[in-house]
Parts: sequence; C-alpha cells; structure tokens
Amino acid sequence: MKWNWLPSLCTIANLGAGVLSLFYTIHEQYTTAFILIMVAALWDVLDGLLARLLHCSSDFGKQLDSLADVVSFGVAPAFLTLFYQLGGTHWMGPLVAVLFVICGAVRLARFNLMAFSTGFVGMPITAAGVILSFMFLWSEHLRPELLLGLMVVLSFLMVSRIPFPSFKKKPIRR
Repeated sequence: MKWNWLPSLCTIANLGAGVLSLFYTIHEQYTTAFILIMVAALWDVLDGLLARLLHCSSDFGKQLDSLADVVSFGVAPAFLTLFYQLGGTHWMGPLVAVLFVICGAVRLARFNLMAFSTGFVGMPITAAGVILSFMFLWSEHLRPELLLGLMVVLSFLMVSRIPFPSFKKKPIRR
C-alpha cells in the first residue's frame, strides 16, 4: 500500500489547526488559540518527518506546506499577539503584525526557490511563529513595546541572510 498521501494529510491538519487558532483568537479564547498553534507545529514536524521517511517529498507538498505555514505560523501568531496584547497600540500593532506576516511569506517564497542545502537561510517561519506564540504565556508581564520589538526582530530574522541550522538530516532511529 502506498502512503504518499500521509505527509500532505499532516500538512492539511497543520493548516486546519492554524485556521482554528484564528477562529478562537477572534472569539477571545486565547489559550485555545495558543494550543492550536502548538498543535500545528507538531503536525508541521510530522509532515516533514513522514515525507523524508517515506521518500515522497514533492513540489506539491512543498507548496502546500508553505501555504499552511504562512497561516499557522504567520497569521495565527500575529493575530494572537495583536488581539491579546497589542490592541491598545493603535496603528503600530497592526502595522507590525502585517510586517511579521509579509516577512514570513517572503521567507517561505525564497525557501521554495532555493536549492537544497544543509541549513536554512533566515529563521524559518515555524520557529518565529512558535517563539512569538510562546510570548502569549508571559505577555501579561511584558510591555507592549517589548512585544512589538520582538515581532520586528523576528520579522527581520526571517528575511535575513543569517544561516540557521536544520536538523532534518540527522539520523532517524527506527
């Protein structure tokens, strides 16, 4: 039996968790929204792992993964941070949230066009989105200016030329 569809199913689950996170953010159920971003991250790890284990990586899978990632680790974390903590920052919060999503999308587009290498150029959007989402846990103790600054730094790290390690080629134990 062929299992080539399994990584794409995980990617779709990633996207579904990201969309549900947006729904719960809009309905002010922020803890649920945060948990769904973490669930999306687990699906994202699983889809890549399965694609490598099953030797079924494809251009379709790469594009689908990028579309899911821009929602789950770009839009969802930006909305969670914006709605939960940055609502009183007037125009600055939405501007920085848009910057975060745009930089994430640019980073994904650049990644999809690059030849395969042993690491990443620029911080992966998954890492940036997870880091930003984890700020939710401490955001009541952080000033909005600090969160805005973190979002700007993460945005520029995503589009930077700084190399980040990839753990994809580490041996997998069976």
